[in-house]
Parts: sequence; C-alpha cells; structure tokens
Amino acid sequence: MNTTKRLLSLLTAALLLCALFAAALPASAAPQTITTTVNIAAANKNESGPGYYWANRYDTLTLSGMRVDTEEPYGLRLPKDCTVVLEGDNYVKSSKYGLSCAGTVVFKGTGSLTVDAGEIGIYLITQDRTQKIRLIEGSYTVTAGKYGVYSDAADFSFVGKSMKITAGERAILGRCVNLLGGTFAADTPVEATQSLIVNGATVDIDASSPALVSKNLEIKNLDFGGGEYNEENSVHAKGLAKFHAKSVLLGDSVPGWVDYILLAAAVLLVGALIFVPALRKKKKTKELYERLEKEGYRTKA
Repeated sequence: MNTTKRLLSLLTAALLLCALFAAALPASAAPQTITTTVNIAAANKNESGPGYYWANRYDTLTLSGMRVDTEEPYGLRLPKDCTVVLEGDNYVKSSKYGLSCAGTVVFKGTGSLTVDAGEIGIYLITQDRTQKIRLIEGSYTVTAGKYGVYSDAADFSFVGKSMKITAGERAILGRCVNLLGGTFAADTPVEATQSLIVNGATVDIDASSPALVSKNLEIKNLDFGGGEYNEENSVHAKGLAKFHAKSVLLGDSVPGWVDYILLAAAVLLVGALIFVPALRKKKKTKELYERLEKEGYRTKA
C-alpha cells in the first residue's frame, strides 16, 4: 500500500513538473503583420523585414512567411529585372493593387503566395512590350475585385505548380498571355488583346462568358475528353506534359526545359565534331589537287 502511494505521489509530482516546464516554454510567435506597402521598387540597398529579404546586389527578393495587410493602395511593389523566391506561405492584402511589377520579374520557389486586392491582384504597370512576367514555380491564389492579373504591355506567363484566381471581371486581362504548365483555375475569363497560348496546362474555368478570349488563340497539348474548345464558358481540360517539370540531367533545382536546351546544344556539338573536320579535309584535298594540276602531276578530270 505504501509503495502504491509513493508511486502515485511520484507520478503526480512528475506531471506537475511537466506542466510547469511546458508553461515556461515560449509560445511560437505568430507571423508579424506588415500594415504598410512593402516598396522594393525604390530599394537601392539590401532591405529586410518580417518574412522578406531583398538582396540588392542580386536583385532577388526572398519571401519566407511574409504577411502584408494594408489599407494602402499597394501591397508589394517590385522593381524591373528582379527575381522573387517563394518560401513557405506568403500573404499580401491591399485596398487596390496586391502586387505591382515595374518590368520583367521571375517568380520561383516551392512556396505559395496568396494575394487579396480590391481591384487588381497582380498589376504589370510597365508600358514596355519587351518586359516579361514569368511564374515558373510555386502556388498562387489570387482574389481581386476586377482583375486577377492585368497588363497593358508586358507578356504574362504561368508555368508553375498551381494558380487559382477569383475575380470580378477577368481572371487575366493582358496583351500576350501564356498558360504553359501546372494547373490553372478561375471563375472568370482569361483574355488577351494580342495572343493567348494555352499549351500543356491543366485548365479549369467556369465563367459566364467564353472562358478563353483572343484574336490569336492557340491551344496545344490539352485533352478535352475527346472534344475541343469552341468558345464555351466552361473549360475543363487536362494538360498533356510537354517536358519534365524538373531537370533530369541537373536535378530538381533546375527547370525541365533546360534539359532540352542542353540536348540541342549536344546535337549541334556532335554535328560540328563530325562535319567540320570533313569540310576541312575536303578543302585540303581540293587544294592538293589544284597544286598537282598546276605542277603538271595531275590533269583535270
């Protein structure tokens, strides 16, 4: 009986110590919310804040759990010719424009980005038609009052893992739009004033008007279940893979299309190694015959 009481006492003491120890541990800090615009477009040196780091020398912005919730017009402003790397879950909310891109921007990384904007989710403000916005990796969720993505001039391409857009008027409205991989879902149309290319992307669009709109519409490597797109409001098509999402030759950190460039370069190199020596030999033989003919050792055929 005494032994049982001792064991119960020891057990109770151990439980109390565990409870006190747990209470003493610091609680996991919640992500700090930024309530003003994160303006990297004006950066001229390294900058950092809760969940983000701008490496000015490399023009690279890394988002790692950043959370922006502001009443200001812009949530995140990006300069031209930069790279955004997504790590973990990131969130941007603003009164008008979630993200603004001043020029060419490449988005990559294994993380996610959620954008909630009053008017435009991703706003490509540049008027330079040579600028290009590329979402080559990552997952994106965009909610916007008017347009999920809007661009007057710059090309917009989505290749990444997934993108879901909920918008009041258009999921995407741009000059040149390319959906080239991953899964793309929307509740309003995708419209391009110049050209719209859908190639290899799994598409799920339920709109109240034609889902894909452009005077130059190109659809390739999509399975519509035996049919084809005929300006339907709803589009549900499975993408047929054009290439590996990740590089087989160089590893998962490199996009799969790099393999094709390397293979093409290898073919050109092999061709050069075979044909260039052959051409040189032919030229030398011709020069030899010409010299022999000139010296009288050989007559023309």
